[in-house]
Parts: sequence; structure tokens; C-alpha cells
Amino acid sequence: MPPNTAAWITGPNASPLEVKKAPYPSPGPKDLIVQTAAVAINPLEYKIQDYNPPIGGRAIQYPTILGSDMAGTIVEIGSDVTACKVGERIMAHAHGVSIGQPAKSAFQLFVVVPESFATLVPEGIELEAATVLPLACDTAMAGLFVPNQLGLSTANLGDTESAPPPPGSALLVWGGSSSVGCCAIQLAHAAGYEVYTLASVRNHELCRSIGATAVFDHADPDVEDSIVAALEGKTMAGALDCIVDKDKTVPVCARILARTSGRKKLVTVLAPPEIDMPEGVETQRCELLISPLASLTLDFDKR
Repeated sequence: MPPNTAAWITGPNASPLEVKKAPYPSPGPKDLIVQTAAVAINPLEYKIQDYNPPIGGRAIQYPTILGSDMAGTIVEIGSDVTACKVGERIMAHAHGVSIGQPAKSAFQLFVVVPESFATLVPEGIELEAATVLPLACDTAMAGLFVPNQLGLSTANLGDTESAPPPPGSALLVWGGSSSVGCCAIQLAHAAGYEVYTLASVRNHELCRSIGATAVFDHADPDVEDSIVAALEGKTMAGALDCIVDKDKTVPVCARILARTSGRKKLVTVLAPPEIDMPEGVETQRCELLISPLASLTLDFDKR
């Protein structure tokens, strides 16, 4: 077996991570073994290191390995793997932290990845670029389309059993220039929704270029009234908060939903804070029950 190396977090709030040996993993029947070429760092990783929160409803068992976003080359496949081959380049959502299995976390040289949590990287795309997509895409897709979350229509994405959204259906996205926000804007736009988003002024053109109907400056003291005015006559499909600030993003999103027509549900990428909500507004954390990544068809020529 080739030697494996990982960046371990040895205990609660331990810093820095310690790079040392790790067991070489074995694939299950539907698993891949991927040699990591690039990883991305998410807020989740530093928040685990700083605050030691429970993950997946359980306390983290230390020592362990962090890391959700990765890209690399398949070096082994399980006996029941059908869609991937040894030698192919993939990007994957490594979910070891959420299930308490360090062998399935990204911050190591060789990682166990379920086939259903990976997708091929098109030729011409560097693995460093691909690695920023997996967790962001999964989070956006789950928050937008899973039925018990926002449950948006997927008719325009090829689902013949789903009814298309009515004209004037609108989605609010706070944090449109974040990785999750960029994915959410593109997915919701492709699904047939008007996307109203907030971002810093320097990122307004970026948000418009990927499908946002209107972009607002999150630092504008009158931004709430401006968005409510822009949404007059629209029917809200809900809101996705990609930042989650208890003093600003969550209460403002909630008030905008309360002041507009349509669905009054706010999905947040982190646990929503325990604050008073306007009457009728529901909040829910985005739950990654499965990885939708493998079903995603990536067309980088149309990005």
C-alpha cells in the first residue's frame, strides 16, 4: 500500500493542524479511492477548529481529519462501481466529518469517496478550479430543490414530473458572490426563477453575468425597502441565506419575505439563530441528506 498522509486536528480547538501518517483506506463496493490533487477550505473547517460544534447531531471524536471539497485522480474502485474508472479525474464532496469517518475526509492524500458523491472533471478544467464546486453545488442544490427545503421546480432542468414555475416566481439569495450563492443563482436561473441577490458593489457584475435579475448592495442602509419595492408584483419562492448573520442577514431576509407575496420560507446554510421571526416566516437549515453532485451535468463552455 502507498503511504498516506493527512492534516489531523488532534483535539477540540487544536491549532495548527498536524501533518502526519494516516491509514491507507480500502474501498467499499460502491466507493472510489482518490489521490487528492487539490482541496478547498470552507467556513465549516475553521468553525469546527474554532468552536468545536456538534456535526451531524453528534460530538466530533478526536483526533480526526477535516475537509469537504477535493479534486483528484481515481486510483482504485469498488466492486460495484459502474460510472467511474481508474485514472479518471473527479471532484467530490468528502463527507467524512459529518458521518464520523476520517477516511472519507478531504485533507489527506488518499480519500474514500462514495461514487454518488463524485463527478468527472471535464478536460481543460484544472483540478484546482474544480475543487471549489462540490460542497457549494451540493448545498445550493439541496437548499433549492429538496422537497422539504425550498422545493423549487425542476421542470426546466429536465424533470418531466415537475410543473414549471409560474411567471414572476422570484427567489431571494443573500451572498450572491459566495461560492454557494454563485451556484444558487445559476441553478435557480436555469430552473426558471427570477433571482434577486445581495453582494458587495464590486461583485454586482459577476452576479448579473451568471443570471441574477437584480443585484443589491448589502451595505446600503435602505436595501430592505429597495428589494421589497423591486419584488412588487412578484411571487416569492422563498429565500436562501448563504452568509447567516443573526444581526443582519437572517432578520432582513425574514422581513423581506414577510413584506412580499408568496412563500415565506428562509433556508440558511448554517443553523439559523434563535431570534424572533416575523409572523408566518419559517426558517430551516439546509440539510445535505445526500449528495446531488453526481447528477449534475457540467457545461463549462456556458459558464
